[in-house]
Amino acid sequence: MSLYPYLDQIQTPEDLRKLNISDLPAVCKDLREFIIDTLAGVGGHFASNLGVVELTVALHYAFQTPRDRLIWDVGHQTYPHKILTGRKDELHTVRKWGGLSGFPKREESVYDLYNTGHAGTSVSQALGEACARDLVGETYKVVSVIGDASIATGMALEAMNHGGHVKPDMLVILNDNYMSISKNVGSISNYLNNIITSQIYNKWKTVFYQFLKWLPLIGPALEAAAHNMESSIKHFMLRPGGLFEDLGFNYYGPIDGHDVERTVQMLGNVAKIKGPVLLHVLTQKGKGYKPAEVDPIKYHGVTPFNKEDGKMASADSNKIGLSKIVGRTLMDLTEKNPNIAVITPAMIEGSGLREYQEAYPKHTFDVGIAEQHSVAFAGAMTNGGVIPYMCIYSTFLTRGMDQLVEDVSLMNLPVRFVIDRAGIVGADGETHQGLSDLGYLAGLPNMSIMAPSSAQDIIDSLHFMKDHSDGPIAIRFPKESGDLRELKFETPNPIQKGKTRVLSKGNDVLLISVGSMLAISKQVKEKLEEAGKKVGLIDLFWLRPFDKGTIEQILGEVSRFAFIDESYVHSGASGYLLNEIDPKYLSKFLKTFALPLEPIHHGERSQVLAHYQLDPEGITKEIIRLI
Repeated sequence: MSLYPYLDQIQTPEDLRKLNISDLPAVCKDLREFIIDTLAGVGGHFASNLGVVELTVALHYAFQTPRDRLIWDVGHQTYPHKILTGRKDELHTVRKWGGLSGFPKREESVYDLYNTGHAGTSVSQALGEACARDLVGETYKVVSVIGDASIATGMALEAMNHGGHVKPDMLVILNDNYMSISKNVGSISNYLNNIITSQIYNKWKTVFYQFLKWLPLIGPALEAAAHNMESSIKHFMLRPGGLFEDLGFNYYGPIDGHDVERTVQMLGNVAKIKGPVLLHVLTQKGKGYKPAEVDPIKYHGVTPFNKEDGKMASADSNKIGLSKIVGRTLMDLTEKNPNIAVITPAMIEGSGLREYQEAYPKHTFDVGIAEQHSVAFAGAMTNGGVIPYMCIYSTFLTRGMDQLVEDVSLMNLPVRFVIDRAGIVGADGETHQGLSDLGYLAGLPNMSIMAPSSAQDIIDSLHFMKDHSDGPIAIRFPKESGDLRELKFETPNPIQKGKTRVLSKGNDVLLISVGSMLAISKQVKEKLEEAGKKVGLIDLFWLRPFDKGTIEQILGEVSRFAFIDESYVHSGASGYLLNEIDPKYLSKFLKTFALPLEPIHHGERSQVLAHYQLDPEGITKEIIRLI
């Protein structure tokens, strides 16, 4: 007998729509169990996917996907969607090299409209789809699903403001998993929603307002009064919708997003309403798996775990993530200097700041998913005498580019940028790769840039940055770990600004290693020496200021030189450095070993590097071929 009798009947949403609506709770049960069973073995995004099981089933049941356009925000809650759209048998490969992406991906399926990894984009995309549809005379439905954290992003609010102005038929689902399911989801709320989403109500409302317009003299005044009364009643009874209605959307909800039959009925009702509509759906992250319900943050993303008790494999007690090293170091710094503040755009956990926040809540500013605001906010704090550490992923810093230029760099404000997840990020894939930051940081006036090559470097850099008040400064580091036994938190090593680290000299070829590529560069050096080459190695800790004197002196002594950088080849360190080096040395330039300018897919860092011949073997072979 099948473990998932209803789910096994479904290969596409068309199969789902052949079932009776009364069968949907059983489909949801199978779907949830399949996710738990699969991710217990392979890991992946967990609590967020359990929370949208019923909503996903309802959406594919109520709408004619893929003709009707279903657009997901962020995308880490799309495993149920992937399962229902023909990818069930591949879920065990999720986030692995050559397997399914953990996010929507156009190359995987016609049901995935956009490659989505950043928050707040879905309303803009849905609005674009709806306006394009109307322009060419099509009739399909357009639906976006956005979470309660993402709806507050500037981009989402800009899109809603625009949508409320142009008023195309479109539906925004607000998936709210922060608030508990309250009394608003009871019979009164259901009754009111049934009324205000019914075709009869909306048809007669239109007739009524047309009648008022027809009345001479007093008609406009009565129409305005009626609109105000209707709005006041709805705002009173359905209070959460006030903002959305002010932006020009028809608001309905909240409804219980785990009542799949009720959700299907509501989707059917609101799909018939003209103009932009927002349906507020309440869900619970981790729904259906007790450990994830109790601690949805811990179970947001999981490694393989024991299904019976939820226990994940214990990490090496001597290992500490580089993000947590940042959090611990900032705690030490703040203890000594109360003027320090830490800023992050909704990445307290990911940036290793949970313990810092608990110890120094008044010094912690989690601004939400608002990267542009966070950068400008940090700049302004420096004007008030505060020492701000801006902790952010490389991929998310790109969203604050305008503020990096206008509100920090050009005014030379001393914001300390702590750039996490630089380089290859592994399982999150192309939308999260941190491969561009060195390129755009090096293109900014006044910006100092460090590329630490070790966990200890990060500690030392954070201490150095505290007293750096000459202008903005940035460090960048990968998603890796350090060994606690080797780290000195209390007695960091002093850093000499702008000084290059010359690790060895050799006149055949000079390897200039950037940050995280030092370990690989050392292995390349060893392999080249085994092949009879005399190899020099520089650890380019400082990108700016550039140690021109030291490096050019060494370049005068070598036959060839190459850069090894964990960035896009056109957005890394070498483009900047080759313009800084005296042109008379450029004839010795061999190659920049870096990632090609294409989407870099998900997989272990070692797998990605090997695929692009950026592992020690690949780099060594290419250098020998070139020289």
